[in-house]
Amino acid sequence: MKKHLFLALLSLSLIPVPKDTIIGIDHIPVVVNNLDSATNFYKKLGFSIKPGRFHQNGIRNQHIKFPNGTEIELITAPQPLDPLTTEYYNSLKEGEGPVYFGLFATNPEELTKQVDTNILHPLFFGSRNHSPTDKPEHFAHSNTAYTLSSIWLATDHIPSYLQLFKKLGIKIKQKKMFSGIIAQIAILKEGEVILLPASQQLIPHHQVIGATVKVKDLKKLKTILQLSGINGSESKNSVLISPALTHGIYLEFRQ
Repeated sequence: MKKHLFLALLSLSLIPVPKDTIIGIDHIPVVVNNLDSATNFYKKLGFSIKPGRFHQNGIRNQHIKFPNGTEIELITAPQPLDPLTTEYYNSLKEGEGPVYFGLFATNPEELTKQVDTNILHPLFFGSRNHSPTDKPEHFAHSNTAYTLSSIWLATDHIPSYLQLFKKLGIKIKQKKMFSGIIAQIAILKEGEVILLPASQQLIPHHQVIGATVKVKDLKKLKTILQLSGINGSESKNSVLISPALTHGIYLEFRQ
């Protein structure tokens, strides 16, 4: 695995890659056992939900969408009918939570050719999903959320990710996180990727552990949580909801 990852990054270093190739966060799929139960909980958090479409392979999903195209996708796969549903199905056997994380790229197809995202699992590149079926009410979150701004990744491959981001012209900074852990943070034009040690994984080998959602009015969010009976860890500018409640992901609301 490490050898293949090194070769993938080496191949990237041999190909000229334009700066500003990666703009920000794309979306994050969160696999859940009971889609209806998960959807109801996220509604209690103050999110508007866009219903998912029918999938031939049995996948069911619901969308939490934001005006800039970022998204949290709640998804479940009742049966392993193809490679994607098999991965979701097997992941759910180990526990609920994110399976992948997407970064918004100016040319995701070309970048995917240059970087082996099968080796860099769980990373993928996307162009954000602005659908003609999106309606204003899908973005009208009562908790005042307006964008998915960061992804938290707990991984053994921090040096390799740093090499990738630096090659793409992305600045890196360090920041002390919870429990005094030092994180490496990739600063994108729109958002950031927070790199933490693999010891912070909620489930072994599940690298995506959290996400940050920006809100316009943290007080309004706190009122919604209080009325819904949902407790979070509060700081001056943020509220953190436990993975035990959110179906397997640290969910931070930040103003």
